[in-house]
Amino acid sequence: MRIWVSGARGKLGSEVCRQLVAEGYEVVEADLVGPGAVDLSDRAAVARSLRGVEAIVHCAGIASPENITPVRLLEANALTTFNALEEAWAQGIRTAVLASSGSIYGTAWSPEEIGTPSVPIDEETALRYVDPYALTKDVLERMGEMYARRGMQATALRFHWILTPDEVRRYIADAPPEDNRRNLWGYVDLAEAARACVLSLQPRTAAERYETLVIAAEDTGMEQPTADLLARYSPDTVVTGDLSGTRSLFDCRRAAEVIGWTHRSRWRN
Repeated sequence: MRIWVSGARGKLGSEVCRQLVAEGYEVVEADLVGPGAVDLSDRAAVARSLRGVEAIVHCAGIASPENITPVRLLEANALTTFNALEEAWAQGIRTAVLASSGSIYGTAWSPEEIGTPSVPIDEETALRYVDPYALTKDVLERMGEMYARRGMQATALRFHWILTPDEVRRYIADAPPEDNRRNLWGYVDLAEAARACVLSLQPRTAAERYETLVIAAEDTGMEQPTADLLARYSPDTVVTGDLSGTRSLFDCRRAAEVIGWTHRSRWRN
């Protein structure tokens, strides 16, 4: 089975490619760098790169709104997603995995902190964003939903902060707690994020043709108890679930039900 991976030389894309090859898939790389470079803003180039492919994993895109104008951010993230889905559909490809983001909830990049009304956060949590980056991820998800209505199996994975174990220690565990209050001290291990992409390629029933799944670790990146962190740094947040120990403030039960994915943290080892 040939799988097209956009952003194949990036952080997530390269790990997705590695895992796909290990699972016996043939990978077609689509990236601005490397041999056979593909400009995803060029529909003809995208179409050529998709020939003979059976599924796509769309990891490419601008990873943060820093150092880029809002209009360029929207152009880049929206156009690359549309080209990937439209050209895939035109060639009869009926399986797509899309890299969305936990930033879609609006807390990460809002000009002013908008707070978190309740936890844990799941797929039903209201989208309250006021920033362009979150908007681009909402557009990505709506595109996936549209192609699913046509008949494509589309899975939008809302990745939290994708980090290696060393990065979890450096950026969260060893950082002042207030630095990551907007992100609720959450993360997803890089290898686990890629594994969610691979699992999302498996066929599902028509009732599950379009799925949006929260993909985050089962724990925070902190040693302090989650309840203590929330009480100090977000006291107005309503708690509706179990916060024992260092439990995450993100609920990924839907991912376990739909694609059989559960997170296995490594940074504490």
